[in-house]
Amino acid sequence: MNPEGIAKKLAEMIHTGEIAPWKAEQAALKEGIAVPEHFAAAAEARRLYIEKKSGCRFHHIVLPEKPYQIAYQCPNDGTGWTLAADDTYMHCGLCGTELKVAGEEERYTPLVNNYIGGVEDYYSYAGQVTVGGEVDRTFQNILCWGPGVGHLGISVGCFQLNKYGPIEIKVSGWAVAARNLAFVFDTEAERENAKTLIEKKLPEIIPKITGAQLAKWDGEIFDVDFLYKQRHGDRILHCCFLARFKNHRGHGQTSHSAAMAKNMIDDLFKQHNVNCRISVVGMGRDGDLKPSPRNRRGRYVSAQQRIPIKEYEKKTGRPVDDLLAYIELDRQGVLEEIGWPAYTGMGGEIIPAFYRTMKNNPRPHLVSSYQKLYVETRGGDLIFGVELPNVEVGITSSPEGIISPMAREALRFAGIQSAKEFAAAVAAITLAGEYNFSTLHITERMYTGR
Repeated sequence: MNPEGIAKKLAEMIHTGEIAPWKAEQAALKEGIAVPEHFAAAAEARRLYIEKKSGCRFHHIVLPEKPYQIAYQCPNDGTGWTLAADDTYMHCGLCGTELKVAGEEERYTPLVNNYIGGVEDYYSYAGQVTVGGEVDRTFQNILCWGPGVGHLGISVGCFQLNKYGPIEIKVSGWAVAARNLAFVFDTEAERENAKTLIEKKLPEIIPKITGAQLAKWDGEIFDVDFLYKQRHGDRILHCCFLARFKNHRGHGQTSHSAAMAKNMIDDLFKQHNVNCRISVVGMGRDGDLKPSPRNRRGRYVSAQQRIPIKEYEKKTGRPVDDLLAYIELDRQGVLEEIGWPAYTGMGGEIIPAFYRTMKNNPRPHLVSSYQKLYVETRGGDLIFGVELPNVEVGITSSPEGIISPMAREALRFAGIQSAKEFAAAVAAITLAGEYNFSTLHITERMYTGR
């Protein structure tokens, strides 16, 4: 049987459950495909399997001719180098010496576990996850390789959690974008007068900035809030415009709408002889690129699963109190020693992997990578959950940038059709990764090789 036929055979074996997706390389060897060509057959088998499950076809997430990496060593300084097979610069990146290929037993390895395609951004298949609650869907987990991201661990976590039914999702129907204006006055009376004038003018300001900047993107201003602050003699008035969108991130549009409002407010002050010493866009308060539980931007989403305590104890061979003790010692480390404002686990690595995969706006995903982990018991159940309070995402094109063909293809394969579903999917895989991670720790199998 030729390699194409073997790949089809392996895809059917994955589909029927005869082999796991990550066992395709071993199965290819058993079918007579030699090293390293077996990597291509295994990757193609997984691609065929995913195409069948999703009903989509691969076009932009390409499979290179040599989907594997090769180990080398620098004969001059002994540095080890593992390079993609299609790399053409065969010299040490430190000293320029021509590299020597490693021995046969350690020479070839996959670009990433469960590799399914992609050049430079290496895509991996991490199983599927079913969610319920405010989003009812089964997502195919496609992730880009990155430091600390264990695709197999996420796959295992999804499988284990779905044994107890769909993961429960709670998610905001709207995503919030915010832009803050700040004004400085010399007296409290001037500040109070300015605030009153702005409040009276808002019914005129909001429709104008909405029509000019937001309506095209299905956005609207839903709140404008005020805050008094003071720094010595500076009486500060913050005025934050909050907009909401269904499928756009809306950050750029909200920024322009607030700036337009600023110009109108400046004219208003001149008309009424208000002595405003400083009028600026005060970005610090609106949370621009600041990961924090108090950030007002993005979309809230949470994912949690109920697990019978007796089943968890049977699975781990440990009392549930041991898990709670582990979570507490880790929580103390994060909050009391590191000084982070909320208990977070591996979300800072899992969430960026999701954004690298989907390549949606925003490309800087710092705010969205904030996560809170909680574990508790209620009655006879263990509650394991994560909150992502600030998921920023636009899955449609906007002035912030297009959604590339590769990104659109990844969304289709994943089964994501809205920003709300994007948030649900990223929360679910984050929960799965955290659950598997914590279980490995409490059973002393994380990093130990046990």
